[in-house]
Amino acid sequence: MRWGSFHSFAAAWRFSNEAFIKKFAEKWLSNGKLRVGWGQTGNSNIGGGKWASDLSVMETGLGTSQRPARIANREIHWEKQEQINIGIDLGFFDNKINITADWYKKVSDDMLMPMQLPSIMGTSGNGSSALAAPWGNYGKIENTGFELTINTHPISTKNFSWDSEFEISWNKNKLKELAGTASASIYGYGMWTDIVSKSDVGQPLFQWYGYVTDGIYTSLEDIETSAKPVAYGNNGFNRYNTVWVGDIKYKDLNSDGIIDENDRTYLGNPMPKYTFGWTNTFRYKDFDLSIFINGAYGNKVFNYLRMKLDGMNSVWQNQAASIKNRSVITAIDPNKDYSNGYVGNNSGTVWNWYDDIDNVQVTNPNSLPAVRLNDPNNNRRISDRYVENGSYLRLKNITLGYTVPKKWVKYVGLDNVRVYCNIQNLVTFTSYDGYDPEVGASTADANGYVYGLDNGRYPSPTVYSFGLNISF
Repeated sequence: MRWGSFHSFAAAWRFSNEAFIKKFAEKWLSNGKLRVGWGQTGNSNIGGGKWASDLSVMETGLGTSQRPARIANREIHWEKQEQINIGIDLGFFDNKINITADWYKKVSDDMLMPMQLPSIMGTSGNGSSALAAPWGNYGKIENTGFELTINTHPISTKNFSWDSEFEISWNKNKLKELAGTASASIYGYGMWTDIVSKSDVGQPLFQWYGYVTDGIYTSLEDIETSAKPVAYGNNGFNRYNTVWVGDIKYKDLNSDGIIDENDRTYLGNPMPKYTFGWTNTFRYKDFDLSIFINGAYGNKVFNYLRMKLDGMNSVWQNQAASIKNRSVITAIDPNKDYSNGYVGNNSGTVWNWYDDIDNVQVTNPNSLPAVRLNDPNNNRRISDRYVENGSYLRLKNITLGYTVPKKWVKYVGLDNVRVYCNIQNLVTFTSYDGYDPEVGASTADANGYVYGLDNGRYPSPTVYSFGLNISF
């Protein structure tokens, strides 16, 4: 569809002008206004030609070839967004205190997005090799939220003033429909085929999805009495190709005694429960100082970079200093004789204690596994091991300025001169272990279905600057 019609409506009532309000509130209520609005907007911003199937070039062993790049869909049309907003504006004591509050509900219907198809259609995985799914109107998303702004002027004198503004917002989103069914899901990818997020109908968008860790296998007995990966250890244990002492233990969420993809679950929401910002501006004679603090609370960041930095499965990659606290395998009986080989009940004939599943243990079980170069247990699988608290408080901006008195600058033909210094991103308070908890949308997923994935994002730099403003 090449066109669409969208409508809106808004109304407001300044009740502070009503006589019955002035009668009892005139001394302290400076402004009072109720607002309500409803509107529709359209969106077709997905690029041209998404209804068709382009051809892409592919190099093969037989030479250069071409293949369809996308499954076509000629029924695609405009996306519609509908929002209702109810707000109130209040001013107190000659507008020294101003409050603005808004509640909204926004529904995006006929969402323009690629259809979620099963892997047998060739549409899963990395975009460089997968057949692109057809674009169409497949989703419905609901956002509800509340925004509050408090603007105050606590002090206002001839030589000194203080202005303060605080903003906070809450938002919840939910996937209402997907491709017209209740069983479809949206999967987000980290790199290549790593599924890191999942969005189900009735759930928030882009939640982290994977396994739940349950400590470390500390001994053979621990392995035998716990759930373990499929077929690992059924024919005896081997350090090179089966689960082993020192590997990560995962929770058997469906209680079938086996750790497999059916034990994956939601691991946290990358969207913050609320975000906030607080600006304070002080003026003393010709000096001015502005301080801006912002932050977020309640979001989870996926530290994808940690999969490399503490993976301990390759001698060719640098590792983070945190691996010094890894779990360490020791011998139960360090004097056990292996000179003629030891025939164990669980690991065959072995010649060293560290290959003997009957004689190894972990004495310092940690959240990090023991070193496993081949990693048959897949200790680096997508799990809550990499999901961290992304809440933060940041001293975002500080500006100190001085305005030269006009009586001094007029002698050189100038109207105004102000010198200032500024510091951005001075300090961030967070428990996040990566460089920067303020990650945002991920560039790893071609469809934009991943938010809050830290795959080596460059951190926000601390910037010091000095400036001079001159007006003629």
